[in-house]
Amino acid sequence: MILGLVDAASGSLSLRDTPSQGYFNPSSNGGSMLTTVENTSPLGQQEPINLIISANSDSAVLKDGNIDGGLQNYFNSLGFAGECLGNHLGDDQQANLGDGNGLINQTGVMRWDYGNVQTGTCEETIDGGNHFRYWIQNGSVADSNAVFVAASYELPASSNHDIVVNGYNFGRDWIVGNITGSTIPTASLTNSSSYSGNTSFNGFAFSTTAQYVSGLLPNTSVGINHNLTVATDGENAVDGFVVVLTVKITATNSSASAAPSATSNSSSNNAAPIMLTSYLLLLLLPLMILASYTN
Repeated sequence: MILGLVDAASGSLSLRDTPSQGYFNPSSNGGSMLTTVENTSPLGQQEPINLIISANSDSAVLKDGNIDGGLQNYFNSLGFAGECLGNHLGDDQQANLGDGNGLINQTGVMRWDYGNVQTGTCEETIDGGNHFRYWIQNGSVADSNAVFVAASYELPASSNHDIVVNGYNFGRDWIVGNITGSTIPTASLTNSSSYSGNTSFNGFAFSTTAQYVSGLLPNTSVGINHNLTVATDGENAVDGFVVVLTVKITATNSSASAAPSATSNSSSNNAAPIMLTSYLLLLLLPLMILASYTN
């Protein structure tokens, strides 16, 4: 651990005190790498936080925005965008990252955009796909600014967005696969598995290293949401690995605007059609979801 000084006024730890791995282990201060999920059956089931963007990443990446190569730019480069037309569907989940903030709702939800950052997440909402929730470790007790991610691959709305078989581990590894452009061998991962790759979006380019670590999550199916259907034959629903990403910005777009990422690739001439399409999708989305249940 990198030792630093405690702020004399507040008694809190600062970024200087962040351990060398780029995050604080939530369990060291009463937190958990398992989320709290409402309305599970049976009650009290949890989901794994299985990916961390470490504080060793460039500081701009750790800012939850879509300018200067911020976090939303990075998520877009991985093929993910915000929820369908900005509308949050489904229950929130909570996490305690051991940073002094206690149990708090997810900062946001990102969904696979099917190659269309504008409206592709509407398709994911209906047809299913990879998605994740994220939280930022920024409380007064452990202020690393690392981003903690709970990824999983879900079934279509018609199947109540249940998680596919091995969907927690696959959800994590398919994100890494988007970085590397290759398949990650989920079944043969070890504590020394590491990968790297490059992604880009809207003129911003990112270089990412991915290191798998054990000891943060249990290797278990006990108490895991959807565990009866997610666990594979002889394997647990959660394999116990967390992948730690370190992200560096390798190219910037000085002309990129502060417009929301869902429209960052659009010119002013395209703005009106995009807005019209968005309004139509917003009106039709409930009917499309209802239709998916009846097919």
